[in-house]
This record gives sequence, C-alpha cells and structure tokens, in this order.
Amino acid sequence: MRKLTNILLIAIALLIGACEGPVGPIGPPGEDGYNFLGTTFEFTGNFTSLNDYQLVFNFLDNGFDPYYSDVVLAYVLWDYDGYDYWRPLPQTEYFDTGAILKYDYDFKADYDNDRLVDMSVFLGGDVVFSSLPSAYTQNQTFRIVVVPSDFMSMANVDASDLNSILNSPNLQLNSFEAIDLGTATDSSIELK
Repeated sequence: MRKLTNILLIAIALLIGACEGPVGPIGPPGEDGYNFLGTTFEFTGNFTSLNDYQLVFNFLDNGFDPYYSDVVLAYVLWDYDGYDYWRPLPQTEYFDTGAILKYDYDFKADYDNDRLVDMSVFLGGDVVFSSLPSAYTQNQTFRIVVVPSDFMSMANVDASDLNSILNSPNLQLNSFEAIDLGTATDSSIELK
C-alpha cells in the first residue's frame, strides 16, 4: 500500500509540474526606460556679510516642488591646477595658518505639506570670513541634484561623484537654468 501511495504521489507531482498555462500579457513599458526622475540646477553667488555668508535657494519660487523624502546633493565648482572639478559638499579648505573654511549646505522641509522648502549653502569653520580672499567668497558656483531617495538606495551610483549620478541610466534629469544669486534682483531668490 505504501508503494502504491508513493507511486501515486510521484505521478501527481509530475502531472502538476508538466502543466503550463498561457503566457500573460506584457506589462506597459517604462517611461523612456528611466526608473527615476531627478532635477538638477546651478546657481552662482557671492558670500558677503550682507547675506550672512549664506546663499538660499527657494524651490517653489523657482518652479520646483520636491518631496521632503527626496535626497538633495550639493557640489561646488572647484578649480584645481586650471581644471574644473565638482566636489561634493561639505568641502573643507585648510589654510597654512591653521584656519579652516568649510562650504556646507542644508535644506528646510515642510513635513505637513510633504515638500522641501529651500536649501542653503553657507560658509563655516574658524576662519574670519571677511578676511578671505575673493576667490573663496565671490562668484562661487554650486550644482544641486535632487533625486528620489529610492534612486540612491537602488541605483549603483557614488554620491561623491557627480558624473556617477548624472550619467546613471536609471535617472532622467530635468534641468533648470543657471541662476546668479550674487546679482539677483528677482524676489523669488532669497538672499539672507
């Protein structure tokens, strides 16, 4: 009896394993093959005592409405031996005197409305800002990249390398015009 039960179970398993149904319908294609939508923009400004050595970019006033769960990445344009590099913030400069200058950034979120409000780039460190050469405070250019948080966790990118993010096949970027915060008179750009 036991042998008969085993043979019957094997026959049923083979019969079930051999069953094949029709192939299901193909799903809708992704939008242009991209999995994520990000935004990038640049601004140039001057760090002065009048703006408290801080440049503020208001997202909504500039036609951009990111979710508070998005990731904001900031890079400063750095000249080294005549070549331009995008260095990730925060970025620290050490002077021969022992003084330290730090370019840093933060952003403000409105959690009740699920959005980021603005982001700012500011100077930090123990150096006296008013004593800095103009090369450190005038016409400083920053590139900001805002991507969904899932992109950073799922895509194989290096956040410290701007090109790794911008060239990712999983990201479609919307770009905004470069904005000059140093000479801006538009009230939609807030200078603190």
